[in-house]
Amino acid sequence: MKHLAIAALLLLGPSLAAHPMAVFGEKDTYMADSAGGDQGPVEPDRGRFIQGFKAFLSEKTPFDKTADIVNPPSWGKTLSASTHGTLHYLASFPHGFVCHVALENLEPNHEYILTLNGNPERAGNFLLPTPVTPGSKENYYDFQIVKTDDKGRYEETLAIYLKPGDYDVRWYVKDTSGFKIVLYRDFFTFKVE
Repeated sequence: MKHLAIAALLLLGPSLAAHPMAVFGEKDTYMADSAGGDQGPVEPDRGRFIQGFKAFLSEKTPFDKTADIVNPPSWGKTLSASTHGTLHYLASFPHGFVCHVALENLEPNHEYILTLNGNPERAGNFLLPTPVTPGSKENYYDFQIVKTDDKGRYEETLAIYLKPGDYDVRWYVKDTSGFKIVLYRDFFTFKVE
């Protein structure tokens, strides 16, 4: 009976067995479980962020919140009814946003862009670096390009370095061919300390 309970917990919770990654930009990442002499970024805030993320991983702290990532409304691109994802995340973390994302039934061996997208009427919009269009008040952050496996899956624990403040943003998964949104999570909140 004890083994069944442990197996059920493993199935319900996100796996941390992949290669947890700290993300400082689309092409600026650091594998938090890397071995050897690489100590990560030398900038103090980034270094503290990495150390905090490593401590979180070693303590196996559970995530505070869970959100479904679903097919977008008509303005997006639906791949199939079975395309979906789950986002487990911490409500608050120093210097960034820590989450575990699992996506399923996307195109196999295909690249997608993970994005945080704001709204000028909501918290965190002006903490995101890029206007949607020149002069737009709506900002976004394409923080990483990921690639699905041969079954159309992607799963990873991420620590995304962000400016301090309250965030109330959307999560987008965008296709690199055409930049259409194929999965999204409508507005959700977290805090960067």
